[in-house]
Order: sequence, then C-alpha cells, then structure tokens
Amino acid sequence: MGKDTTIMANKANGRRLFERMVIRQIQRTTWLIDARRLHALVYAPSMKTDVLVVGAGPVGLEVAATASAKGLDVQVVDAGVIGQTIMSQFPTATRFFSSPERLEIAGIAMPCSAEEKPTGEDYLGYLRSVVQTLHLPVRTFERVVDCRGQAGSFEVDTQNQVGLIRTWRTKHVVLATGGTQHSRTLGVQGEDLGHVSRLLGNPHRFFGRNVLVVGGRNSAIESALRIFRAGGKAWLSYRGEAIHERVKYWLRPEVEALMEEGKIVNRLSTLVQRITPECVDLLHTSTGKVESLVVDDVLLQLGFEQDSSILKRFGVDVDSDTQQPTFNRDTMESNVPGVYVAGTATAGTQKRFKVYIETSHVHASRIVAAMTGNDVPQTPQPRLLPES
Repeated sequence: MGKDTTIMANKANGRRLFERMVIRQIQRTTWLIDARRLHALVYAPSMKTDVLVVGAGPVGLEVAATASAKGLDVQVVDAGVIGQTIMSQFPTATRFFSSPERLEIAGIAMPCSAEEKPTGEDYLGYLRSVVQTLHLPVRTFERVVDCRGQAGSFEVDTQNQVGLIRTWRTKHVVLATGGTQHSRTLGVQGEDLGHVSRLLGNPHRFFGRNVLVVGGRNSAIESALRIFRAGGKAWLSYRGEAIHERVKYWLRPEVEALMEEGKIVNRLSTLVQRITPECVDLLHTSTGKVESLVVDDVLLQLGFEQDSSILKRFGVDVDSDTQQPTFNRDTMESNVPGVYVAGTATAGTQKRFKVYIETSHVHASRIVAAMTGNDVPQTPQPRLLPES
C-alpha cells in the first residue's frame, strides 16, 4: 500500500472515530434531557410545613384546625377524599348515631335542616364547609409512599393519581388514618364469588331479588331494612339468638316487628358454612342441621379491620393481634418521637367501638399541646348518655 493510500485510510478511520464520539455524546445528552424531563414529570418541588397530617377525616381536620389556630403551618394529605370512610362506607341517607353537637369540630356549629341526627351527606357537606371556612390546606388523592428522618426533620413522600411524587419536609407527623380499611371475612368457601358484596351501596339494585344479609349489628340491620323497602326480600343470618344489643334504638323495634311478620326472614342462630353460585349453606347452631338457602345475592356485613401498614411504615409499633399502635395517651405521641396518632387509628381493629369521632375531639388538643410545649389538657368526662 502506497504512502498516500495509508494517509487517506487513517483520515477515514479518524473521521469514523470522531463521528462515533459525536453520536455517543448526542445520545448521552439526549438521554440526560429525557431523564430530566422524566424527573420533572415524576417529582414535584419539595414543600415545607410544621405539621403534616395524614388523613382528612373529621379528626385529622380537627388536628389541622387546632394546630393552625396555634400558629403552626399545617398540611393535610389523604389517599382519598375528605371524609373518605363516610363517603365510601355509608349507604345513602344513613344517619349517625351521634347528635350534631357531638360531631362538630373546631368550634364550628353544624346546622341540620331536619333538626335530627345528621346523615353522611350532611356531615360531608359540613366537613367541606370547615375546610373552606378555616382555609385548611388539604390535598386529596395523595397517598404516602415513603418516609424517613426523625423528630423535627421528617421527609414524607406522597404520590398523586397521575404518579407525581412530592416530598414534604416537616417537623411533626400526625397519623389520623382511621381503623376501617378492610372488611372482615368469614373464611368460608365462596365468599369471593361475584354475587357476594360487603357494602350495601344503593339498595335499589336489590329490587325483586332474594338477598341474604349476614350480620346482626347496625350495618346489617339497616341493610336488611333498606333492602326490604327497596322491594327486595331480605334474609338475616346472625350467629346470636337475637340481634346485637347495641343496634340503634330507632331500628330495633322496626326490624324485630318485620321479622315477626316474616317480611324480613329470620335466620338467627345460624352460621354460614359455604357459599356457592346457587345457594348458601347455613348451619343452625341450635339443632346442628344445615339448610341450603337459595338466594340471588349475599351481603356480608361483618365489620371492618384496620390496615396498620402506614403506621408500620413510620416505625410505629403495632400490636400483632389488635393492630393497636403504641402511644402516650396524654400526648398521643407514638413510640417514634414526633409521630402522633389520632382518632380511630389509635384503637386498631375494634370489636366494640369505644373510639369514634365523639370521643376523639380531645386528641387534637393533646397533640398540639405536646407540639407547642403547653400543658396537657384534662381528659373530659364522658357524656352520661354515650350515643355512638
């Protein structure tokens, strides 16, 4: 090969090497630009606040209102809507057991047009009014996905419905996440079939249908009544010999009369053994006989269990049986300094409800007193006639 040919070959190789370097640099730059764009799409600017309240139910909002009144900067986040439990679990027009004055928060009166105990819809409207009146900052559909740090310097990551992640830098965290996230199960064959449900929803869907309602407390009794009124035939299965003693006093006489008349079919003292597409096998505990009941739908009204995963995410110790978190009852502070619990989240899975809105108002003042270094408020005396 001649000298000129060798020089030309070296130049060609040099150009190809240079072109490869340029292409690689362009690829790296493009990747970097795309990565930055992706980061901008996934991560929002971080935010600072004194108190991050997780849970926009009535107690979470009351904590936020009390803290804000003491001059603390507050932010509320919730994986769902304001009053998510009420909206998702209360059938339409269901009335509270508690009177309006016992459900009021932050000193704001709750008028009821019917001068009766409020419905779920009444209370959701009231909560919206509280947020608007007090200008409480609430981000709905924003769930906690990660947390780190320590008292005075927490970082909490939240993610919204479109995947945007936001980091909250906060001194204090309050977990007011409720205690009724999961429906209890029977543990029998067939309870996951398509005609089995756990929430009443709109009773109109049961018109002209045979429905087995399983349970003997308020939800089951009210469901059976409303199915009957919507033109369905309700069968009531409960393990006890009578419906539960704490059924709302305005429901008990009516359902007992309808069972006496056979308009709601009495299947007390029975246990569900199996659910099939065609029927439900009921064990009569007094005789030991099994009855195969042909129904169109099965409504399991067995109560709820707490999901303690978010408590554990923050490092809060939780009882393995009850799911109740560890906390100081004077300050509501958990075993993790700077992390507080409030409302029904403090009680774990309740077999008999002792912690509810009416009994949780004091949690807000205890928490804020602990945050601000003030004296712990005295525990109020229970009402002579507990309603809930």
